[in-house]
Amino acid sequence: MIRGKFLLSGDPLCQHVFDIRRRVFVEEQGYPLETEIDEHDRMSVYALVLDDDDTPSATGRLYIDGEDRFAIGRVCVLKEARGKYMGDLVMRMLLYRAQELNCASVTVSAQLPVVGFYAKYGLSPVGEVYDEEGVPHRRMIAAREEINLEGSCSKGGACGSCSGNCDACAAKE
Repeated sequence: MIRGKFLLSGDPLCQHVFDIRRRVFVEEQGYPLETEIDEHDRMSVYALVLDDDDTPSATGRLYIDGEDRFAIGRVCVLKEARGKYMGDLVMRMLLYRAQELNCASVTVSAQLPVVGFYAKYGLSPVGEVYDEEGVPHRRMIAAREEINLEGSCSKGGACGSCSGNCDACAAKE
């Protein structure tokens, strides 16, 4: 059974968080190693997901981005662990914690291919596509009341009534 843990900056287990990020963002996606750890890592709450064998396999972070707005970032899953809903658990954990901390809204800087993934949680694209270290991104935001911890439409992704036409169902495709 997969399970998740919350970590705070400075926790010795954060080494697993940084290792996962290095493997996904630096080795797999080609981001520069020197920019992978940034100023937000000093004051973040991390979600660390462990697989059935207790191997750290997925992570993401939550940090304050303004007075009452939070940002989620660096969500990633090791290649060999994808398709097991670990990214889903990371998002649910971080969004739950943001709500628990009374956020007004949550933002994410999404790589274009995963905009649909974030949309399932109530985040909507805003503004234009922009370049972040050579990769096209889109800013997304959800007000507190728009956050969807189910990660799908209100029918759990089985919208008989909307025939797959709601935004959440469209984002799954």
